[in-house]
Amino acid sequence: MKAARVRATSPEGTPYAFPNNPAPSSAIEVHNDIPTPQISKPGELLIHVKASTVFRDNLEWNELYPPHHALLGNDFAGVVVAVHESEQEDFHIGDHVYGMAHANRGGTWAEYAIVTSEEAVKKPANLSWEEAAALPGSALTADQALFMHAGLEKAAQHPKRVLITGASGGIGMYLVQFAVAAGHHVVAATSSKERNGTFLRSVGAHEVVEYGDFGTLDEFDLVVDSVGSPVLGSCWSVVKPDGTLVSFDACSWGYIQEHESKGFSRGKEGVRALYFIAEPSRVSMGRIAEHVAKGNVKGHVLKTVALDDVREAYEAVHSRGIGHGKIVVLP
Repeated sequence: MKAARVRATSPEGTPYAFPNNPAPSSAIEVHNDIPTPQISKPGELLIHVKASTVFRDNLEWNELYPPHHALLGNDFAGVVVAVHESEQEDFHIGDHVYGMAHANRGGTWAEYAIVTSEEAVKKPANLSWEEAAALPGSALTADQALFMHAGLEKAAQHPKRVLITGASGGIGMYLVQFAVAAGHHVVAATSSKERNGTFLRSVGAHEVVEYGDFGTLDEFDLVVDSVGSPVLGSCWSVVKPDGTLVSFDACSWGYIQEHESKGFSRGKEGVRALYFIAEPSRVSMGRIAEHVAKGNVKGHVLKTVALDDVREAYEAVHSRGIGHGKIVVLP
């Protein structure tokens, strides 16, 4: 089958590793002779992948490197072509499913991929393959950041002031939509109101600010950062002393200790600062499916690319101002 892989070493023979020597985009290769995976464990499904997506920081995921050796691609939408006997009550050959493969396995930048029953849910009929693939990773991360880790009320009896950084990005747009739908007051932070303000208001943001405005803002009960440094460092200035600060950007791992050592968090020792990595969850996907059914959200597709062009697509997601939504990969 055709599939994308990361070359293990540099042209000089130096092994790629995280965090000191992550692979560059030039290490992404597409091969036509990768063996098709086969189900072997309870809970597994083999899917024919119809669409996947590009994550901005995928090459900075620790799981891609020894000793883990995960594969590229996590979001998926596709057709079930084989089912382990343990899952034949819930899934059947021919089912249309979507979801996110766990970071420690991945593998959806391919014509076929193994996923688990915890990672897959039935695809709503009103979503195209492309729209379905654009949802899981971003929307699931947003759902878990707000409701699992930050503990935000899903139907606010006591609305909170919430600041979202990177609000026009692939995850940020869902953070805005979910927090607004739950009844909270949401301020969307962006690098450019001129470029992103109209879009952010269209997805529900009550206010739109730029990062340079932080010094003029009242403090927030919850700040969710999707950008990383240096924006994450400035978030301490706008979170309440007893508020919550959440980050999930791959390069922000260890930020709590780093910011304490640099004095960023001085005076905010009461802040509940968190870092997490999103994991597949039927509970989260169930909440997302409810939003889809109500028409509250859908997958935002920026453009589609063939698997052969996935290296260029990965490079494109790092370009500022390319637009709103996910780049979808069609194997």
